[in-house]
Amino acid sequence: MSAETVELVLDPYSYDFHEDPYPYYRRLRDEAPLYRNAELNFWALTRHADVHRGFRNSTGLSNRLGVSLDPISRNPEAYRTMSFLAMDDPGHQRLRTLVSSGFTPRRIRELEPRVRELTTGHLDTALESESFDYITDFAAKLPMDVIS
Repeated sequence: MSAETVELVLDPYSYDFHEDPYPYYRRLRDEAPLYRNAELNFWALTRHADVHRGFRNSTGLSNRLGVSLDPISRNPEAYRTMSFLAMDDPGHQRLRTLVSSGFTPRRIRELEPRVRELTTGHLDTALESESFDYITDFAAKLPMDVIS
């Protein structure tokens, strides 16, 4: 008797993956730490040391086309909507340094009342509808409102 091997396929859009991604992550780390999904055209690094090195290699692993797997969103203009997430160093580091200097522990404490106000406002507006899209109506708005 032989054990059947199930093909390792990472589909970030699958229901099973969203319900419990951890078995997928475990298999990827064990069987394919550098994983390629040709159909969706992405690579996945799953071991901490590899991810750490990858973050420091913007020549080989670039974000300049964006960080979305959606093909329509992956383009040289991605930085216009994704800000510095869709930038490589040195531009990414320059903007990250500018932004992070405004988020010291003291400044975060000072911002807390405003963040609570913004959060309540966005949630109140969203809850006025019968339904709402959490990402569009809340999560996408709050960070930009906080840093602006």
